[in-house]
Amino acid sequence: MAIIAESNNCDEICAENIAIKVAEWIKKCEKTINFVHNYEPSEMSVLEALHGHPNLKINDPYENISEVPLSKKVESIESQNEKSVSRMDISGKATVKLTTGEELFGRWVE
Repeated sequence: MAIIAESNNCDEICAENIAIKVAEWIKKCEKTINFVHNYEPSEMSVLEALHGHPNLKINDPYENISEVPLSKKVESIESQNEKSVSRMDISGKATVKLTTGEELFGRWVE
């Protein structure tokens, strides 16, 4: 949003208009920030989550690194303290580097 004063001698009416526009802009920003940072998603059942087209869903493409095709792309695995870990012993926080250049960081569970 741009606020442009049309003359150098802005009177009180011009100043009020600018103040109103600024106040509206600030309220819009607050609503956006509140939505992004204070949004609490509602509870959803499994059936509700599965309903709808699969292309419109968010999923984890790296769900299981021990299964093909992802298992063939694993270059190295390092634990949180930067020690090398075998594919069979991965659990807890770790970084998995793939041959594609991607790095997967997270908490791994069996």
